[in-house]
Amino acid sequence: MKHFKSRITVSALALISGITSAYAQQIALEEVVVTARKREENLMTTPLAISAFTSKEIESSGLKDIMDISTRTPGFYTQTQVGGGSGRADRSFQQLTFRGLALANNGGLTAGGLLFVDGAPVIGAQIAGLEGVQSVEVLKGPQSAYFGRSTFAGALSVTTREPSMDFKGKISADVSTYNSTTDSVSIEGPIVKDILAVRISGYHDFRGGQYTNFADQGQKFGEQKTDSVSGSFVFKPTDALKIKGYFNYFENNDGPPAQGAIKSADMNCNLGGTLGRYYCGTVPDKLDKKYISGNYTLNSFSAPRLIDNINNNFYVVGKNYLQHPGLTRHALQGDVKIDYDFDNGMTASSLTAYHSDKSGNLIDLSFRDGRNLPNANAAFIPGSPAFVWWYLTVQNNTHDFSQELRLTSSQKDRLRWTVGGNYFRGFSPGGAVNGFSVFGNLSSSSVTKAIASTPALFGGLYYDLMPSLTLSAEGRYQWDTITNQPITSAGGVALNGTGRIFKQTYGSFSPRITLDYKFMENSTVYALWSRGYRPGGFNSGLSTIDPAVFAQYFASTGVKLAYDQEKLDNFELGLKARFFDDRAAVRTALYYDKYSGGQIGATVLYYVPGNPNVQLASPIQNIGKVDLKGIEVEGEFQATKEFKIGGTFALNDSKIKAFFCADCVQVYGNTNAIGHRLAISPKYNWSVNAEYTNHLAGTYDWYTRVDYTHRGSYFGEYANVSRNSAANIVNLRVGARNEVFSLEAYGTNLFQDSSPQIALGTDLFTVASTAEVRYGLATKRKFGLRGKYNF
Repeated sequence: MKHFKSRITVSALALISGITSAYAQQIALEEVVVTARKREENLMTTPLAISAFTSKEIESSGLKDIMDISTRTPGFYTQTQVGGGSGRADRSFQQLTFRGLALANNGGLTAGGLLFVDGAPVIGAQIAGLEGVQSVEVLKGPQSAYFGRSTFAGALSVTTREPSMDFKGKISADVSTYNSTTDSVSIEGPIVKDILAVRISGYHDFRGGQYTNFADQGQKFGEQKTDSVSGSFVFKPTDALKIKGYFNYFENNDGPPAQGAIKSADMNCNLGGTLGRYYCGTVPDKLDKKYISGNYTLNSFSAPRLIDNINNNFYVVGKNYLQHPGLTRHALQGDVKIDYDFDNGMTASSLTAYHSDKSGNLIDLSFRDGRNLPNANAAFIPGSPAFVWWYLTVQNNTHDFSQELRLTSSQKDRLRWTVGGNYFRGFSPGGAVNGFSVFGNLSSSSVTKAIASTPALFGGLYYDLMPSLTLSAEGRYQWDTITNQPITSAGGVALNGTGRIFKQTYGSFSPRITLDYKFMENSTVYALWSRGYRPGGFNSGLSTIDPAVFAQYFASTGVKLAYDQEKLDNFELGLKARFFDDRAAVRTALYYDKYSGGQIGATVLYYVPGNPNVQLASPIQNIGKVDLKGIEVEGEFQATKEFKIGGTFALNDSKIKAFFCADCVQVYGNTNAIGHRLAISPKYNWSVNAEYTNHLAGTYDWYTRVDYTHRGSYFGEYANVSRNSAANIVNLRVGARNEVFSLEAYGTNLFQDSSPQIALGTDLFTVASTAEVRYGLATKRKFGLRGKYNF
């Protein structure tokens, strides 16, 4: 009997254990696959700081664009508001900031952090949206070893969805306040069963303007429209060969940006800077409605000058490209990836990509309406407007081509390796700034043709010192050949091919050494050191300035016609662990970075003899030295089958060790910024999310999800004088779904947080070059209804 009872007890315990184990497996977190090292790996065992978003997470969170991704990613921030002479809060410029390292000249061919689509670099960091995206990975720290140039501080990697070999499709529609709508349709399926499949999709997104132009009550600020069509295919003629292709064409047609400014009359201090009065402390969240204004009227005076270009200014996108105030963009993206698996486990890969991005902006540079304010210069300066108008067109045009070849060994061997090479070529005919002001025709920057040509060799060795202990050595050597040639002078006069050609090759070796220990299944601790370089370049536009003017405004500050590459050393410790039977996961990275030879830029206002127009230039110098440190944490917990919570936290701190602070001269009269934090980068960010799902009726489940994000405050300039308030955003979703239908009601920014994006700008409205604080106005509360049908 005793033995019988023992057997019953053992059997019962075994049964309970089996049931518990089965239940735990049923509610375990899903495994997330990443490709940060150019091969598919488990997120939890890849020894890098990665924040990954699957298509399921993107949809359940309602993420629509890169800005949304940044709110959920520790150590990554992006904003559209920029300062300087022609800064504006629109979609023309997207600055990617990793770990608080806000860089100068951080865009286009000189970016320090870059977007990749299907592994290929996209100059300009623009995509139509996240519709049709399989995953998004945010990689923090230098990623040069596998991603190459322009990943000095980090990389944003987007992988598009592969077409299914089964016929299917999706229709979705979204309506929300401010007359906003988002619609998409996609269809996919086999052309040749199990061999060739294609996917075609269309996307339309309209976001109604949330702010009224005080000077024109019928006009809204912040209106954005995106139209996109994309196609992809996958071809699998054999089990060993796969070819995937992707194509996307999209257009942006936006109205004037949701922007305002605090100007001299509303400043609260004067610290003795060259721009006079300024704002000390935390700026107000809300601007008086009368300060949200601008003159965006196209009439018989402005239209011929801005659109028809009767003054024959140099337009890199051509006259008549802009037809309305705001932003116009036409972008094309395409890539083809080929993978071949050998019988011995090796894989050969090829990636070919091309992208082009053409954009133009038409803005009121005053950021304040002056249509009825008389211009005292009109009587004696030919071509100047009768009123205080500062109208500006800003055009950009970039193209890039890249080709990569790679060979990867079997991942089953103790010693594994990857070798490859790639070539990148980026071209821009220049970025042109034209328009008119109270002083007449305005051509305020030198147009410079730029070419970047970068061949590179890269590779990695991975050796298992023990079954759970791996030493990795990765690196890339690249040759960045930078070519610049001014097309116009600083005053806008065409040089007709006589501009001096600047050309130099910057060689660099970017290594990454990692030691990682897998202390249990799906859990890793690692230590790494990596180094990244950003190529040097030229202040080539300054070569067109009269030597006496150059000496007066630039040479005295140490500015030269060429600047060198900069360097970032990254030291990192990381922990990734799963526990509670794979129901909980945490990922933590602790880093210390040293940034040296920093390319520091500043907007300089100067005058050319005989020309009354103010000129703008932003020369670069290698005088930046900054220490950065921080911690990034993210995790999730599947508490029950129905309830899941997650969260993130980041502390990204910076301390300037050496700097030429032009902001400081403008704000308090000297160049000293030692000990300050870098601008336009929050020190603290965190987020919390919770989702509950349960059975509703029939095949339907109901669900609700709440997301709370906190973006810490940051300084609007390196002088560390003005700052915005922290932003706290709460979003809520409630809906029902099955495998075919879903219907969801949602609200975003439920508590109407109004913290703006800010930056130091130059106020031209007063015609006296005083300081202003530029506002990128917050997105207001929205309510919406979203439906989806899968077939």
